[in-house]
Amino acid sequence: MNRNLIVILILMAVPVFISAQFYDFKHGIGARKTLLDFNTFRGKSSTAFRDYRNGFELSYIRNFKQNLSLVLPVGAAVYQDSLLDCAKTPFVYVGAQGKYGFYKPTNWFMPYVVGGANVILPKGKDLAIQIPIGIGAAFKVHPQVYLNWQSDYRLSVSNWENHLQHAFGFIYMLGNRKMDKPTVTDMKPDSDGDGIPDELDLCPSQAGLAKFAGCPDTDGDGIEDNKDKCPELKGTEALMGCPDSDGDGISDNEDECPNVKGTVSNKGCPDSDIDGDGVPDKSDHCPDRAGLVNLFGCPDSDGDGISDKDDRCPNVPGVKAKGGCPDSKKDADNDGIDDEQDECPFTAGLIQYRGCPDTDGDGIQDKLDSCPNSPGPESNKGCPVIEKEDREVLDFAMRAIQFDLGKATLKNESFGILDKIAKVMRKYDAYNLAIGGHTDNTGSPAFNLSLSEKRAKICYEYLISKGIDASRLSYAGYGATKPISENRTENGRFLNRRTEFNLVPR
Repeated sequence: MNRNLIVILILMAVPVFISAQFYDFKHGIGARKTLLDFNTFRGKSSTAFRDYRNGFELSYIRNFKQNLSLVLPVGAAVYQDSLLDCAKTPFVYVGAQGKYGFYKPTNWFMPYVVGGANVILPKGKDLAIQIPIGIGAAFKVHPQVYLNWQSDYRLSVSNWENHLQHAFGFIYMLGNRKMDKPTVTDMKPDSDGDGIPDELDLCPSQAGLAKFAGCPDTDGDGIEDNKDKCPELKGTEALMGCPDSDGDGISDNEDECPNVKGTVSNKGCPDSDIDGDGVPDKSDHCPDRAGLVNLFGCPDSDGDGISDKDDRCPNVPGVKAKGGCPDSKKDADNDGIDDEQDECPFTAGLIQYRGCPDTDGDGIQDKLDSCPNSPGPESNKGCPVIEKEDREVLDFAMRAIQFDLGKATLKNESFGILDKIAKVMRKYDAYNLAIGGHTDNTGSPAFNLSLSEKRAKICYEYLISKGIDASRLSYAGYGATKPISENRTENGRFLNRRTEFNLVPR
């Protein structure tokens, strides 16, 4: 009898819990016969199968990923007292158990481990709790049908007795989906392991995506690398996979000013507008002074609709017929000085300056004052004196500003110097700054002229980024046309390669 029972157990040995990857079934129901072994822990023979208690169990299975499953069993069995053979207590139990399978679902033999907790409801006795910990193995007989065997050690937590339990039965997985059978394609070589056979893979040595016939999309922008001009930077299809940081329609790899909107004609950089009035220098009749769009970029100080450059009286409203001047009056500027004796008849001034003003009150009349809005000594033409340490910053910058060889890109050591120049500009608001780029005579004159202008411009743009108003800045490139030393020696060429920063009264 014992021998027959062992044969039955072996033939029906298969796991009741099948993980979520097994044929993609997520739900299942199971039934199994249980044999309760109280002998082993009572010092009796564990092979005395006649003394085992019988039971039955139904279960619901929910499969998840990573070979994990949850099983909710409901069972019934009989407990036999260790002292009285006739004292038999029927009981039912419910529980929750987790299971982990070790092999892939394609294997016919799949061992697993299981553990959880059960609540026991014995007839006429107190509720009990036990923890089952077990092992099992599964044999697949059909994609939806499995036989199983499982052995548990059931540890009593309260009001129960430790024992072993052996179970065998079957499970049925719900649903109709079946795992596709391996095809000839599945067994063909796939060198890069991307699931696409080499003979169908356009990039067999690089793992890629099916939608690109096995070729990769490194930056994940939806454009395969072999069609992406910027395969490591996310971009747009319109720009062949390259980004456009400033949104000017010019890809960063072709944009000389990738962080500032510009025009195609100026290689992605904005058209030069030195005075910052919104009128490009090429269309600005007064490129060095902020003006009005309707006056071609020229200012109209007195607001009479006549640009200052065409206004004979730019500070007094007038009429076009009089060249921008008002009709003649005895004292047009109401400064108490008759027009015939007033050297500045249309600007209120002081008697000691024959009717001309001294706006900043430094004792130098405006027409002789290089900085009429900022007080300064006569020895400095009415402009504020630039302190020695600030002049040294500008002199040092001429040598210290460094660029990559043959390029207009600043080296890291240059940014600190430019920051100091920005500080000087904020300190002396009576001055503008003229930036001049120079090269030695190595290379063609056209290349040197272009390079020197680009280098001056990159300094100009950096200072603007530091908050210096564009109207206070100007730049120009001179190439090798203004050397300060001979170009015959290395030292001479080094001195000629420079970027000059000159403060100019406003």
